[in-house]
Amino acid sequence: MIKGVVAILWKDLRVEWRSRERLGPMVVFVFLIILVFNFSFELGGSALHEIGPGVLWSAFVFAGLFGLNHTFATELDNNCLDALMLAPVSHSSLYLAKMLGNLLFLLVVELLSLPFFCLFFNLSPGLYLVPLVAVLTLGASCLASVGTLFAAMSSNSRLREFLLPLLVLPMIYPALIWAVKATAIVFEHSRPSTTGAFWPGSLTEPVSFLLVYSIVFTTLALMLFDQVLED
Repeated sequence: MIKGVVAILWKDLRVEWRSRERLGPMVVFVFLIILVFNFSFELGGSALHEIGPGVLWSAFVFAGLFGLNHTFATELDNNCLDALMLAPVSHSSLYLAKMLGNLLFLLVVELLSLPFFCLFFNLSPGLYLVPLVAVLTLGASCLASVGTLFAAMSSNSRLREFLLPLLVLPMIYPALIWAVKATAIVFEHSRPSTTGAFWPGSLTEPVSFLLVYSIVFTTLALMLFDQVLED
């Protein structure tokens, strides 16, 4: 199973490296959203701390939806999805490879856009960079686990660009709320006037929810992926 996951993931990374159809537009899309929101609000520091995390995750989610729409696009365009289904690897391996690929692309986009966001919104994680990276990783894993399943479900539809957001956004909404809350906690504790431990205690609850959400939906997706591909 591991060899199958690695082989499919490596294939997707090579395709993206050659085409650059997904990662580049995702990064540009996040930059544009952050830029538009920055010029749309003329607020003080405290207000920026309140709206900043919501803007950041809105940008990540919509850029992620763009990337998720391309999860199975290459296979469909070249009629390779049937070949992957007939390959001597389990369908679970296909899901895990696609999910890990989406997660990797999301993490790259987040890490590239985070300095840009901090600069324009005058925010900094300070000493809390590790908790912030943990929150971003868990939030991205939630989006990748749910989005990959629904990307497969909508891949054969001619309206998949429209259908995928309708399926993903309601499901990801609870995780999005907790991701925004956790990010706000990190930036709140990073203020110069705020002192505390390396890991804010109030961060435990949202991080725990994101972790459980990611595990539960990844498990459900692994159980349902065979049926999704067959349909």
